[in-house]
Amino acid sequence: MKIDFEHLGGIEKGSIQLNDFTLFCGKNNSGKTYVMYSLYGLLEKDFDIRFNFVKKIIEKLKLEGTYRLDVREVFNSNQIEMVKHIEEHFKKYLPRLFGVTNEEFSNTTTIRLNFDDEDLQARSIKKPAKNTLSLGKIKDWSLSLEKEADSEIIQLTLHNTEIPDSLLQEFISKSLVSILFTCLSKDSFLLPAERAGLNLFFKELSSTRNLLIQHAQKDKVDPMELLKDIISSRYADPIQDYIQHLNKIGRTKSQKSIYREYAQNIQKKVLNGKYEVDSQGNVFFIPYRSDTKKLPLHFGSSTVKTLFGLVFYLEHLAERGDCLMIDEPELNLHPDNQRQVARILAQLVNADLKVIVSTHSDYFVRELNNLIMLKKGFSGSIELQKKFGYQDNELLEGKRVTAYLFNEKKITPMTVDNEEGIIAETFDVVINDLNKSSNEIYYAMQDAKELND
Repeated sequence: MKIDFEHLGGIEKGSIQLNDFTLFCGKNNSGKTYVMYSLYGLLEKDFDIRFNFVKKIIEKLKLEGTYRLDVREVFNSNQIEMVKHIEEHFKKYLPRLFGVTNEEFSNTTTIRLNFDDEDLQARSIKKPAKNTLSLGKIKDWSLSLEKEADSEIIQLTLHNTEIPDSLLQEFISKSLVSILFTCLSKDSFLLPAERAGLNLFFKELSSTRNLLIQHAQKDKVDPMELLKDIISSRYADPIQDYIQHLNKIGRTKSQKSIYREYAQNIQKKVLNGKYEVDSQGNVFFIPYRSDTKKLPLHFGSSTVKTLFGLVFYLEHLAERGDCLMIDEPELNLHPDNQRQVARILAQLVNADLKVIVSTHSDYFVRELNNLIMLKKGFSGSIELQKKFGYQDNELLEGKRVTAYLFNEKKITPMTVDNEEGIIAETFDVVINDLNKSSNEIYYAMQDAKELND
């Protein structure tokens, strides 16, 4: 899937082609977070979708009780309408996504979606689906939708004609998006740049809001409307979702993810300790090989505070095919640990997790380059791999990596070469300038010393 952006934040024009590992580089305030949030909203959020052609399906469904849809026929006959509808309604959702009013958000923003039709149809046919819309007892008032894997037929069964058409239209439309546009139906988890502070203060934020609701109840103000106003006026949806995730960790900690070994690797190789969450959702850190008792999270290092969200997600929530999005994975990390995180993210990609990151770190990018070059293989590569401790499961094929430079209000694809990795000129320019200034200052200082002598 390719997404075209126009007039989004500071970006005048640019395109993103999502890959297994997608990387954003660029200066501060160049639009990386705008695009990251937009991708999150597109992949994760359940914005309003109601296709017009579904109305005819509902009419026939209410007459006959059952209806069969052919995947290829629906796609070929309605693709243009569906894509346009998704684009228009996603644009309407953008102000809420970014936590601003309609007036504050530019109405010139344009987002266009481009798909590989053959690939979409092949994935749609391959995908199984089983959804039910039920109101009350399932037998009495429900609509079921079923599709077997490797089948072109979607079977709809309506058990009661009194279900409002608007609900049927929304349910069928969203189910079709899930089946026909599989790339838009990924469970996504975004770790925002603000995560260290949110990990510390999410309970205080919740307590403050509960207190406001109590006051509202005394003053006969609708508490739900008040809470809605508080949230919508202060946080973008990715921030709000992350806070809600943190508020549930006391319950979700009982879940076990297939990726928990990667969480354990981070705790072992980077943190040298492990996290513990109690039933009330309080977070503690326990250092390895230490007489220190478990520490409240606020007593830990900046690295401990920052990495909690990633570790918890991998240990309890991540599922195969999900999309992990990280704004600045290098936050509060020593260069060596930045390299470790890059290698672990590469392992996750090889284990069928999609990864999207934005970074300012030359260390992070250069480590990815090492993984890409070693994957290609060359005379002596196996010896080098053993010498520097690289594992087979963290080596990356260059074709699975896409990188973009955000600069001068544009998004420019960066070259990804199997022999060199990601050609990140944005870092090279800064490093060369720094080396030049350092050399000139040093030699000027030496010349001055000689003159004084």
